[in-house]
Amino acid sequence: MKRFLAIVLSLSMILVVCLMAGCGDDPAETTGASSTTNTTAGSGSDNTSGTDTPGETTGGTDGTSDTTESTPDTTAEPDGYSKPYGFENVDFGGATFTIAADDGVTDGWNAAKEVYSDGTDTISVAVRLRNDTMAKLYNCTIKVEATADPGSLVQADITGGQENIQLYTVKYGGKTTAEAGQVYNLYNLGIDFENTWWDQNFVDTYSIKKTDGTMTLYTIIGDFALSSFSATHAIMVNKTVLENSPITDNIYDLVRNKEWTMDKFVEMIIASAQDTSGNSEYHYSEGDILGWVRTAHAAHGLHVASGLSIIENNDGALSLSVTNNASAWNDVIDTAITVWNTTGAETLGYTDVQTAMEGARTLFASEVLDVLERMKDTEGVSVGLVPYPLYSETQENYAHYVDNHFYAYAVPTSVSDITRMGQFLEVYGFHSKYLVRPAWIEAYSYEYCNDADSAEMLEIILDTRTYDPGYLWWSGNEGYFSGFITDGTNNVTRWADRNAATIANDIQTTVEKISSHEA
Repeated sequence: MKRFLAIVLSLSMILVVCLMAGCGDDPAETTGASSTTNTTAGSGSDNTSGTDTPGETTGGTDGTSDTTESTPDTTAEPDGYSKPYGFENVDFGGATFTIAADDGVTDGWNAAKEVYSDGTDTISVAVRLRNDTMAKLYNCTIKVEATADPGSLVQADITGGQENIQLYTVKYGGKTTAEAGQVYNLYNLGIDFENTWWDQNFVDTYSIKKTDGTMTLYTIIGDFALSSFSATHAIMVNKTVLENSPITDNIYDLVRNKEWTMDKFVEMIIASAQDTSGNSEYHYSEGDILGWVRTAHAAHGLHVASGLSIIENNDGALSLSVTNNASAWNDVIDTAITVWNTTGAETLGYTDVQTAMEGARTLFASEVLDVLERMKDTEGVSVGLVPYPLYSETQENYAHYVDNHFYAYAVPTSVSDITRMGQFLEVYGFHSKYLVRPAWIEAYSYEYCNDADSAEMLEIILDTRTYDPGYLWWSGNEGYFSGFITDGTNNVTRWADRNAATIANDIQTTVEKISSHEA
């Protein structure tokens, strides 16, 4: 069934692209360690790094830009095929926007495919549809420069006084990028970060004030940053195990009603575990059915689920949250220790976690969402998805961390026209929200999960991603918190007392470096 749905969805998306752009385009060429692909084209290019190739989509059906404008309907629901309100007159005049993106060769996390892919899967087809749509509407070309080191291409532009790259991907949170002074403060590009295609949690976390009070933001996550979707840590559910357990609750209704709590999670882990080996213990290696399997990274997911950050941002000022919220943090770690040690739960390696879910050997499995794509061709497995549980029904939102392999985006200071770049980012985010994000949700919920309810769960999970600087910018800190949980020793207050001064100094040093930038 999953394969059938995948074929139907992919064919329907391909048909849409063919109708808009014409089929029969030549496949993208790849040479050496770095590849440049012309994915969509306007009537020309003002960027010397790009050349037009046969079969590209042009700005209009006759090869010219379609500049006919009509009075916008501000009440209509956007569909991604028309310009957003306020951008009706945007025309990039044949400009090429080249995005340098990690090719994934080093560790498998491929950012280039979220810019362009010639694949026939639902998501790749949607990415090309977005690019073709933008070519037609704005008279521009979007190109990907797939490389193992996007930063080196940017550095070459800056030192050589060139402009080959307009946008590039940044891994591991971007602290070094923010401090280096070689990317623009995105607030200077005229972008409205309240628009819904921007990840507001990321904006709020990394909007940092300089010493003069100027707000800065040097990297960004939008609905084009698909790695930030697939690198999100959540909980998968094997529905076969669920159906064969004594559990009667509708787990999705619990989530919807905000009754999906750590207490419920523990209750279901215990109820679903089966000691098939008969030794009164629960071990995956002995053939038992577990209630919850996880890698060690799930401890990170447990404390993040509380909504608390190790380092928090208050109106542009970073500070140690553990000092500010000591009592709440102590309660969270105590509860997380109890959950971690629940009967029927076990820590496994990456491969075993996936195998346990595929073989109906566990009810719950904690991993990044990307695992669902890796499991997509497994026959006979019925998988759903839920957020990490709440610590109480009064908690405001669910919360999930994003693995540091995700890619944020930055604009190098070698870019000459920042107003145009700001406009490009806005419309790139807008069309990604309405054309790419729905396709991603559709693929993960219907093709990979085969579960309509999971589409709703995915929206909840994506809307509650968090980006703690205590993990992404000062990564050594998070390991202590996961260690408190896995070791069963709550030393969070003592840790805060010992490290508060060092962390405050680290924050001050970073702010001073950021404050020295002119861009």
